[in-house]
Amino acid sequence: MNNKNLEEAKIFFTEGLKFLQEENYQEAEIKFIKSLDLSPGRLSIIHNLISIYINTDQKYKLKKLLENYKNLSEEKEILYGKAFSFYFENNYLDSIAVCKKIVEFQEFKFSIQDLLASNFKKQKKFLDALKIYKQKLKDTKSHLVFYNIGLLFSELGRTRIAKYYFNKCREIKKDDHTNLFSLALCKLKLKDFENGFLLYENRFKKQNPIELKFQHIKSPNFLSEIKDKKILIWDEQGLGDTLQFSRFVIDLLKFTDQITFVVNSKLSQILSGLDKNILVKSYDNLNSENFDYQIPLCSLPKYLDIKTTEEINFFSLKYINKFDNHLLLDNKKLNIGIAWSGNKEYFLDTYRSIPFKYFKNILNLKDINFFKLSKDLRDEDKDKFTLYPNLIDLSKRSLAEVSDYIKHLDLVISSDTSIIHLAGILNKKSILLLNYNSDWRWFDGINNTVWYPSVQVIKQSKFNSWNEVFTKLEKKLEKLKLDKKKPE
Repeated sequence: MNNKNLEEAKIFFTEGLKFLQEENYQEAEIKFIKSLDLSPGRLSIIHNLISIYINTDQKYKLKKLLENYKNLSEEKEILYGKAFSFYFENNYLDSIAVCKKIVEFQEFKFSIQDLLASNFKKQKKFLDALKIYKQKLKDTKSHLVFYNIGLLFSELGRTRIAKYYFNKCREIKKDDHTNLFSLALCKLKLKDFENGFLLYENRFKKQNPIELKFQHIKSPNFLSEIKDKKILIWDEQGLGDTLQFSRFVIDLLKFTDQITFVVNSKLSQILSGLDKNILVKSYDNLNSENFDYQIPLCSLPKYLDIKTTEEINFFSLKYINKFDNHLLLDNKKLNIGIAWSGNKEYFLDTYRSIPFKYFKNILNLKDINFFKLSKDLRDEDKDKFTLYPNLIDLSKRSLAEVSDYIKHLDLVISSDTSIIHLAGILNKKSILLLNYNSDWRWFDGINNTVWYPSVQVIKQSKFNSWNEVFTKLEKKLEKLKLDKKKPE
């Protein structure tokens, strides 16, 4: 390398470090790549790029970078990247093996300890993970250590303990938005709505934030400002969240009848029956220039100052039947919809989604036809799915068609997916099969939910244990069969 290239590489590297310290990862990456082009194989540059890809969850770029420098595979900087790459690929044993090789290097020690703990958590070796965090607390009272311990207890469903550690993190670093969002979830689960919904706004500023749409339209400070104004409410998270929070859009009619609610196109037809004064649109059919104010859907409880579960209003969606799918139903049998898995990208999906094997006994019950309502079918379930001729697949139907089916079913059974929200909003008799460390919206209830009166809850009494849940479910289905046979 000539001296000119060396000097330019140093300039780009220094600029990259400056952007990295400001957590401007995009600009930092650009500078480091330019520096690496001028100084190929420089480990200090590669290490900083690896750190950026880890912090921004860019798994593909990390893997590609490591492949480009296979010749340096035993250098500690490359091993550092490999440890994370194995973790991202769910290869926890190899990740642990690499971590143990480099954990004693001082520059990697703390982050590799965290990665080791994360690997142990993925393997459900929670005590091993906690030991690492406790040891780290002896070395430093870092806000990140308190945060990670809070996450561990949150994953275990120990909400009050998790809240304690998130508060300890907050004492050290008040503006850690990712921690504040986690604290919000704890407070909401404990029904502290006043503080919980206020802290929930950190979802727009946390690591991997929710996109803040329609920023060219101002937000109101108070709902009194929207009186008789044109207001845009927009969905922001999953289909289940949109269905659950849509009830709060109706509450805005106390202030204005000029409401447009923009949602995922899968829900636009279903939610068109919210109220005659609420115009429901999909994003591809919206002119966003004609509004005085905009509010994200999940911010409505904060604006409405919801403080207790008693203030959560229930409504039954006036869904307009536009299909004739119920012709497939057999009135001589029970017709039951089931959904056992949701979005596998959700970080706690391993707990809320249910392995298909647990449904074996109920699928063998006589005089019941089952209808698969959820979209996805995991690869590991495909062969087993074909063993049950009484299990009819509706996954290729639109959500609007599935809604019509639900209206004609005798019962819906679902894990924590959008299907249970859909059944609940349609006021269909349903059973929610709920994991022990469930999402905040189900609070700590074990029999029912304030969101949907028609939904009964069967919740795990032990962490990550479905056996008792399905024993109770089978008894309920046997009783339902007997009730079906009784003369009216």
